[in-house]
Amino acid sequence: MITFGMIYDKFFITGFLLIILLLNSCAFSESESQSDLYIKLEKEIMCPVCDGQTLDQSQSLIAENMKDTIKKKIEEGYDEKEIKNYFISRYGESVIAYPTFQGFNIVAYLIPVLLIALGLGILGFYIKKDKKISE
Repeated sequence: MITFGMIYDKFFITGFLLIILLLNSCAFSESESQSDLYIKLEKEIMCPVCDGQTLDQSQSLIAENMKDTIKKKIEEGYDEKEIKNYFISRYGESVIAYPTFQGFNIVAYLIPVLLIALGLGILGFYIKKDKKISE
């Protein structure tokens, strides 16, 4: 015979298990986003003693120390910008693999676009000129 207590116990156990699963998935997604941030920072921060290598490419001792620092900073709750600023303050602006879009660095982003536009303009001019000559 099924009693009210048995039904209550089943609902209680089911609800408790669902809550545990939900909390576990939230913790997992946070650690997953932390590992994504770690991987991203490894690829965007340069090794200061290696020639043109990011931290994920370098096997040097300083790169390993910097990777450990990144892990610790992420665990302490630092965000991407704070971690990058920490390394910039220690090693200078050149420690970041991609120049920031501010100040003189804007030129690094604009020159390729301007050169492509200029090249397309010159190409269009010569094609138009060639059409007039052939007519």
